[in-house]
Amino acid sequence: QEAWDALLGRVNVEGASHDQRVTLYSNLYRLFLYPNIAHENVGSAASPDWRHADQNSWSKESAGGDAERTSASVKPGRIYVNNGFWDTFRTTWPAYALFAPERAGEMIDGFLQQYRDGGWVARWSSPGYADLMVGTSSDVAFADAWLKGVEGFDAHQAYEAALRNATVVPPVSNVGRKGLARSMYRGYADSDVHEGLSWTLEGALNDFGLAQMAGGLAAREKDPARARRYAEEAEYFQARATDYVHLFDPATRFFRGRAPDGRWHSPASAFDPRVWGGDYTEANAWTFAFTTPHDAAGLAGLLGGEAALAQRLDEFFATPETAEKKFAGSYGNTIHEMTEARDVRMGMYAHSNQPSHHIPWMYVAAGQPWKTQRITRDILARLYLGSEIGQGYPGDEDNGEMSAWYLFGMLGLYPLRMGAPEYVIGSPAFPYAEVDLGGGRTLTVIARNNDARNVYVQSLKVNGKPWTRAWIRHQDIAAGATLEFVMGDAPSAWGSGTDALPPSLTPRGEAPRGLADLTSEALSVAWGGRGRAAALVDDDASTALPLQADASLDIRFAAPARATYYTLTSADDALSGLSWTLEGRSGNGAWTLLDQRREQAFPSGRQLRPFRIERPGDYGQYRLRLE
Repeated sequence: QEAWDALLGRVNVEGASHDQRVTLYSNLYRLFLYPNIAHENVGSAASPDWRHADQNSWSKESAGGDAERTSASVKPGRIYVNNGFWDTFRTTWPAYALFAPERAGEMIDGFLQQYRDGGWVARWSSPGYADLMVGTSSDVAFADAWLKGVEGFDAHQAYEAALRNATVVPPVSNVGRKGLARSMYRGYADSDVHEGLSWTLEGALNDFGLAQMAGGLAAREKDPARARRYAEEAEYFQARATDYVHLFDPATRFFRGRAPDGRWHSPASAFDPRVWGGDYTEANAWTFAFTTPHDAAGLAGLLGGEAALAQRLDEFFATPETAEKKFAGSYGNTIHEMTEARDVRMGMYAHSNQPSHHIPWMYVAAGQPWKTQRITRDILARLYLGSEIGQGYPGDEDNGEMSAWYLFGMLGLYPLRMGAPEYVIGSPAFPYAEVDLGGGRTLTVIARNNDARNVYVQSLKVNGKPWTRAWIRHQDIAAGATLEFVMGDAPSAWGSGTDALPPSLTPRGEAPRGLADLTSEALSVAWGGRGRAAALVDDDASTALPLQADASLDIRFAAPARATYYTLTSADDALSGLSWTLEGRSGNGAWTLLDQRREQAFPSGRQLRPFRIERPGDYGQYRLRLE
């Protein structure tokens, strides 16, 4: 009782009804039910000895039919389990970072124990490596926590675990990213990969987290070689985080899957964005039309600007979900996510399922924050209604994610760009809310004139000073702050100016470019002075050629081509001590040194590593000389 009182007592609100208070504290309770501790102290209180059973070593065969022993190996360390990162990265982990930062680091380290034990962090821990859902979302969740100042875990190890997810072809299907053997080079997972489109868009979100964390590590690193590596990887993953552009179909203005030959998975004439499944995980094309929260300006650039993005959102909320069997798609029959989305009565918005949770907040990035304010207040008032058992949750709770959305929403904040330490600003649900952030720090949210009709922000002050931006940094509130809103019953221009928009990956007014593979335009590729080098540039990490002493890879183009990066991938085994020189020339002129590396390592088999070309230029021929 004391433990729960202390935890739930961190949040206090005024002006809430009994039902609203039950909802609020039920959400806090649900948030902290997960993840679960799976370790125990086999020593003493004075001399603890933490042990856990390896969650990934058990099998029916090794158990031998013994109901009392699993035969799983017992290992030292503290491990946490049971978390669906595809859901929880969106709001649950940022809620831990805000509401309980002193525990967040311990829990992250508990999942890094999976990496220390088995080489991977589970993408869905239940409790071990479950082959469920898409994305390796611990990548961005842990990066986000570290960038918000959460301590208690090894940041370098967290980065290496995420880097393995992003660059190493997984040995089995229940770890890592599916389709990576080809998507690393092509920029997308094709339709041969189950739900390849969803893997691509979620991969871009996670690559953004990697880029952000690598940039932070580079800035703090004192060793020049490691700092250079982090900086290069930051720039590479930042570019790769815009690879979603490869799946944007201008003809339909939706993200769509591509077949292995590069053509659209289905002709535009046969495409219906209301159809569920296929390329889309537990959703349809409408839900995945906005899965670029890390780069809203890039999506706006594809659609025609911020106004076009807002219009697209209007259309989304105005197109009704009917949950008819004819739209069941690959599912064959109506699934519960479809009927739940219909019953929300907010167009195609399916608050019952996590992939849609950021969409109402995208209006902030489109320059129309008053629509975010209206819609989120409607969600808080209508979809989390009732305090009896069986009421209060509009769909899949999924390890506290549905609850964390409510907690952020009622404060008028949301972590739209996961992997960036910031929040977009919405409409607070109560006249007064106070959050104990620990260490004597308090976040106070005051909303003057707030009631069921006055949902629109008229003005905002932060610590007594006018605040015109529709977003705020984590550091602006983490040390304690007072946010004082004035609310009204009509939309205002507050937060809608171009200088008030939240940051984005792509500059405003531009379209994202993604990575481009220049080798696809090469006239010829030769290895060691011979032909038959296609396996080295065939966009497939499962094909390889053996290293040869002092061999070189020669690539010729019909016209001069400018490359700024190149990637090398190890074959089935790890590599170390590899040195090489990259040169370029035009015509039959002299070779120009472009880049040189010494004693490089590839810790895993089938691991891609990116390298910046230090002296890029326009060259008709490139030569990589291995030493």
